[in-house]
Amino acid sequence: MQINIDETCQFLTDLDNKQGLGVNRGVYNLICSKRDLSLFCKGIKPHRKWRLKDVKAYFGLFDTNGKYKIKDALDLLCDAVLPKEVNDG
Repeated sequence: MQINIDETCQFLTDLDNKQGLGVNRGVYNLICSKRDLSLFCKGIKPHRKWRLKDVKAYFGLFDTNGKYKIKDALDLLCDAVLPKEVNDG
């Protein structure tokens, strides 16, 4: 599966920004969004103001429709961005 990501999305900007000693903001948002989307696919809204539209906008996934396709796209991003040890947990 291939992912079409908008090159000007906030995720890529945050991923390139290497400030501080902790986890990169783009990586942190990827992990949290993957968790939230897995809850949403099970029928649970992660919090009151959570919207799938915001996830699509942050990651630049405007061409991807359907919550399961977006979840698959985030899984592929996790495989590409995160080291294997972190991604398995």
